[in-house]
Amino acid sequence: MIFQSGISACKSAIDFERSDPLKIHVFDTSHLGRANIIAVTALETDRGLVLFDAGPESAFQRIVSELRKVGFQPTDVCHVFLSHIHFDHAGAAWRFAELGATVYVHPRGLPHLIDPAKLIASAKRIFGDEMEKLWGRVAAVPADRVKVLEDGEVIQLPPFEIRAIATPGHASHHHVYHWDDSVFGGDIAGVRIGLGPPIPPFVPPELHIESWHDSIAKIRALNATHLYLPHFGKIEGEVSEHLAALDERVARWSEWLRDKIRAGMNEDELRSAFATYEHDALGMGSGVTNIEGLITDYETADPSHMAVSGAMRYWQKYHPDQITTEQSTLIIN
Repeated sequence: MIFQSGISACKSAIDFERSDPLKIHVFDTSHLGRANIIAVTALETDRGLVLFDAGPESAFQRIVSELRKVGFQPTDVCHVFLSHIHFDHAGAAWRFAELGATVYVHPRGLPHLIDPAKLIASAKRIFGDEMEKLWGRVAAVPADRVKVLEDGEVIQLPPFEIRAIATPGHASHHHVYHWDDSVFGGDIAGVRIGLGPPIPPFVPPELHIESWHDSIAKIRALNATHLYLPHFGKIEGEVSEHLAALDERVARWSEWLRDKIRAGMNEDELRSAFATYEHDALGMGSGVTNIEGLITDYETADPSHMAVSGAMRYWQKYHPDQITTEQSTLIIN
């Protein structure tokens, strides 16, 4: 299906001077005062400015400042395409909706955008008193400002056609967005900070390894030249090489975690062991000179302990037979 997007409360045309051809901008939200952790990608169109992800609400004023540096006002944002609804990606969506933007989301994400109570309660169990500091104020997006996108649906925003592609694995409600020779990859396309490698952000509760591999294959099939990530920005080098390295790490991490769970490591032991395993690999062969700084950046963008709880839930739910030790099998039998 192709959807001819209207502008509604948003401006019907951009009323500032811009260069031709239209530009792509990567805005740094400077989350918690650190650069190159969470990005918002912006695309100029003839129907207003597009944002791919909105960043956390705690960084809204920073995003506004970045918009103004390149000649935009927040009211120029007419379209916000969410990869998924985690707060670092969608937290500020309601702010732009208030100003007239249409927010696009996967069908499974819709209920939590228009009523975020369950999402907030779940996040508070993880982040506790740090919630507001990390993510700011979370509020509902009005239902009339949300457009649900199905897999393969196309939004016409001349001169572009933006296609939503369902890509589960990190979250069941995840989309990547494809236009021309570019892809906004969300979290399914990995975290890549500075000179570090691409890593898969394994998080509970929806980690699913088989789906992740399938989603990488979908992105690879697009043969895109440019890949933009929320963590962080436009990747350097070949997209195919990035995706191959990510795919390999999805398999290697999940198998390493499976084997440690099978060996009887408890969650606290596994968190420590996995952090060491991940950190040791971050600077290998990459020319990194400040490995401690790189580790801090990766941990800020994608805390390693999340991978442990995500993997434990995945193996217990989908493949319990693969984490049963020989000794426990003998007892059961």
